[in-house]
Amino acid sequence: MDLQECLELGVLAVERAGLILSEMFRNECRILSENERDIKLDADKEAEESILDVLVSTPYPILSEESGWSKEYEVGDRYWVVDPLDGSLNFSRKIPLCAVSIALWEEDEPLLGIVFDFIRQELFTGLVSEGTKLNGKNVRVSGKQKSSDSIVATGLPVLRPYSNEEFFEYVLQLRRFKRCRFLGSSALALAYLACGRIDAFIQDEVMLWDIAGGVALIKFAGGENIITSIEGIPWARKIRSACSSALWSK
Repeated sequence: MDLQECLELGVLAVERAGLILSEMFRNECRILSENERDIKLDADKEAEESILDVLVSTPYPILSEESGWSKEYEVGDRYWVVDPLDGSLNFSRKIPLCAVSIALWEEDEPLLGIVFDFIRQELFTGLVSEGTKLNGKNVRVSGKQKSSDSIVATGLPVLRPYSNEEFFEYVLQLRRFKRCRFLGSSALALAYLACGRIDAFIQDEVMLWDIAGGVALIKFAGGENIITSIEGIPWARKIRSACSSALWSK
């Protein structure tokens, strides 16, 4: 399949999931599991099923947050990365900051990314060689050069608590910026970074499905040279597993 066909199929998948999620957002959520910091909803599963029904027609394996791999992945394969509902806790509390995220990657490089804010009907798409678009119009990263002039989005890790020392170091990082925003959805924050609404994103302990679509959007919106781990390691070397990511739009 060529990439344009894949993009069109991905858009179809997120729009179908968006219809399901828009309806469920107006009604009571059913919680499937919950721990101290995270939550899983029936909405996550239903959105995922609708997306996989579309993407399974492609020859590529699918890595999805809820189901894992759809078939065995071999090094060098193209593969889909799916987060059917990023911002589940927001969704469960009727906070309208959540999104569907899909990406197609080849090894450690994104080929396309889609983030769909089904509440606001904002569709972010990014395709290698064609750039990033918001509802069909080209967008770019903000180009801010100084952290003191910049808005940063962030979030606290879900799987482990910070020690007092770690939390203090984290606050010191955030103090460098003009303002800080906690959106509760990494996919949405990265889409906002790609279109210049915010200028940076710092997140400790994220998974590939959290950021795969957003990383593609940023890369194709002009931010490809400054996406790194928080330790400064080039992002492509760490992106496959949980990592500490600092995504900049300089």
